Amino acid sequence: MRMTWLRVVVGVVAVLALAACGQVDPGERATFVTWGTMDQKCYGQGLYWYNPISTNMDVVDTQVQAFEAKNLAAATRDLQEVHATVVVNYALDPDACHKLLAEVGHAYREKVLYPALQDALKAGTAHFAIGEIIKERAKLREEVTKALQARVSPFYIRVNDNGVNLTNFDVSKAYMGAVEQKQIAEQNVITSTRNAEGAKAQAVGIADAAREAAKGAADARRVEAQATADALRIEAAARADYNARISASLTPILIQNRAIDAWSAGGSQVPQIVAGQGGLLLQVPMPQPAAKPKE
Repeated sequence: MRMTWLRVVVGVVAVLALAACGQVDPGERATFVTWGTMDQKCYGQGLYWYNPISTNMDVVDTQVQAFEAKNLAAATRDLQEVHATVVVNYALDPDACHKLLAEVGHAYREKVLYPALQDALKAGTAHFAIGEIIKERAKLREEVTKALQARVSPFYIRVNDNGVNLTNFDVSKAYMGAVEQKQIAEQNVITSTRNAEGAKAQAVGIADAAREAAKGAADARRVEAQATADALRIEAAARADYNARISASLTPILIQNRAIDAWSAGGSQVPQIVAGQGGLLLQVPMPQPAAKPKE
């Protein structure tokens, strides 16, 4: 009987010894709460024994962790609504885990990180207009990171300078509609300008062609008139030269010879002097028609 009780006692002690043994792995920190009072210290990796009746062991992860907040709403400097999914890489302060658990608890993501991230996004987007946010996302991320670091560091949460990533960044449907309408209007302006320039070029081409055609017709008429004038001048010069040659060749002796030849040929008659009652008359015989040959 005594041996049985001894075995029971040994078993209970062994169970209590095993239950009071706790392990802290690398990347973790632990704190102990004894009768509701937390130790003001964080314990690193190792194996710890404690009284499970009066003491509770609380372990937290101090490695880098990722926290994602989806569809956070914010407003830009020009009061345009934007939405973003933000991923934060953070880590808990390994030397202040007991303070985090005492002041916030294990729900620090919901109580601290999420509202701080939402507030940091709004603070960052307020510095940019909607067009600037789209073009300068790196600067926006820097602004959000600085704002987030300032808000979570008092709660023993660390965020590195490159710990914030903006994903699925969207603007409001109204803004996208306005941008689309603006693009359509700009495209219409470009199309109208091109059409006007094309019509202008076509009109200039037609005017140039008409001007060239008119110039060609005028040149043709000018050439034709010049040719006609040259022909008349040549003809007049030829006639004048011919008349001059004829005039130079008609000497008085030649004229008498021509008259004698004409009278001799019967084409002309030598005037005859006829005496009449009134005196002497000059009778010019008329040419006689040539006699018809006898059949």
